[in-house]
Amino acid sequence: MSEIFSTVTGFFGRLRSHERKTFRRFLDLHEDSSHVDSKSVMLYDILNDKPDLDEEEVIKKLYGKDVSDQSSAFQKLLERFRDKMYEANFLDVNLYRSEINSPYFMGLMETKKLIGISYNIIARGVSEKEMLRILNRGIKLSLKFELYDELIVFLNLKFLLNSGFSRSVDPSELIAEMKDAQVKKNAINLGQLYLSRFIKHEQYKSSHNLSLLSEMKDACDELGTSFNLTGLWNVYFCFCQLKLQYLHYCDDYAQAELILYDLLKALQEQPALKQYTRIAEGYTNLAFTQTYLYKYKEAIDNTKMAMSFPGLQPRDRNYYREAKSMLNVYIGNYSESADLLQEMLSEGDIGNSIEEQSRRKYLLAVNKFLQGKYKESNRLLQDTKEIEGEKEGWNIGIRMLQIFLTLETEKIDLADQRIESLRKHIERTIKMKSIRKRDVVIFRLLRSLSMSGFNFKEVWEDRKKDFVLLRSNDPDYRWIPRSHELILFDQWFESKVRSKSYLPKFPVAIE
Repeated sequence: MSEIFSTVTGFFGRLRSHERKTFRRFLDLHEDSSHVDSKSVMLYDILNDKPDLDEEEVIKKLYGKDVSDQSSAFQKLLERFRDKMYEANFLDVNLYRSEINSPYFMGLMETKKLIGISYNIIARGVSEKEMLRILNRGIKLSLKFELYDELIVFLNLKFLLNSGFSRSVDPSELIAEMKDAQVKKNAINLGQLYLSRFIKHEQYKSSHNLSLLSEMKDACDELGTSFNLTGLWNVYFCFCQLKLQYLHYCDDYAQAELILYDLLKALQEQPALKQYTRIAEGYTNLAFTQTYLYKYKEAIDNTKMAMSFPGLQPRDRNYYREAKSMLNVYIGNYSESADLLQEMLSEGDIGNSIEEQSRRKYLLAVNKFLQGKYKESNRLLQDTKEIEGEKEGWNIGIRMLQIFLTLETEKIDLADQRIESLRKHIERTIKMKSIRKRDVVIFRLLRSLSMSGFNFKEVWEDRKKDFVLLRSNDPDYRWIPRSHELILFDQWFESKVRSKSYLPKFPVAIE
């Protein structure tokens, strides 16, 4: 598949129904569609009716089976088709749809168009009054949505207009406004720089980098001061995002929840922030935070809110569905959890990378295990190789689930082999990267279990300190949500000691 064919089909596939109809009408206006050889219209109809055709099949449909080599002509057609598709997508009928596009996006697009209009008419002899009307409209929109690059363009055009024939504005005032706009632009850029620098860092709960945390705190303080001085909502957004990350690293989820409620209020009220994807992300972060506060039902509600906004990409939607599936496990709703995972897996590579598909098969395997469907669980585990190379979490989860399955089905020799395999894996991995101390303790207990001839009661009595540690509130040893551990080891182990069915009881928020 050529790169341009992939680009065209990918973008075309993401067009909404109304966008496709507009594009089709656009092609009719720019193509002589009365002739059967209007190739752009034909290509549209093929992609619209049979989106699964590969490149060679599309070429055959366009040029006929007798044509042996039409790749060059097809590439040129794709280039024209691509450019017209982009142009049609920029028409007002597509841009100004409030049920789909956020107020910020529509404001940004209108501002960009006013810049184009300004350059287009400035040399055409329009009146000073008309030129100022357009420029002032652009300035007003730029200020409303905190678009300082665009604001500087409008102010500069106004300055040039003033130096020509207008005397309605003091040029020194315009220069001062441009300097102020540059200062505010720099303040927003600094916030975005800090987000880029710190949000990309991945830290494990058991091995915080104290130097990094100190730098993050200083950056938060700087952005907080900047917001107080400038009043810029985009600076406030960066401050909240960075503060949220800092509080998560510090396990202060209660304070993080409060910040998110304030941020969501601003995201929905302030024009400069009102982007649907940002609001959806805000609800997702709130759900994430509430999960760590063991507020599972509230987290499910906020995940549903995140999924209700338009414009979500398939991968984002699947990320939300995966989180929701895990939350349903925590409240014992295995059926809905399984349905969500199966929905995602049935969509193939739409919104699922190879690694994500494997992780979701693992989660579904855990789900089947919790329902006592051990054969189904084992079958799903056979198809999780893409995350077996992942060293710190999901790989250990796969290996532990394999051990649980062998013990539940009384395949003792195989359990012994898998515990030994886990030992080698941990010894290799721990030299390179951090492994949670909880996982190390669990392995230690499994090793003791193997050495005792799988005498659960003996190990339960002899290693009480380890089980107490696993049930403590120590951040290094306690269970954490959204991890690979959906089978609470200490509870599962106790169920074997008591000869009872395993029914997990996840921590819940204290009312």
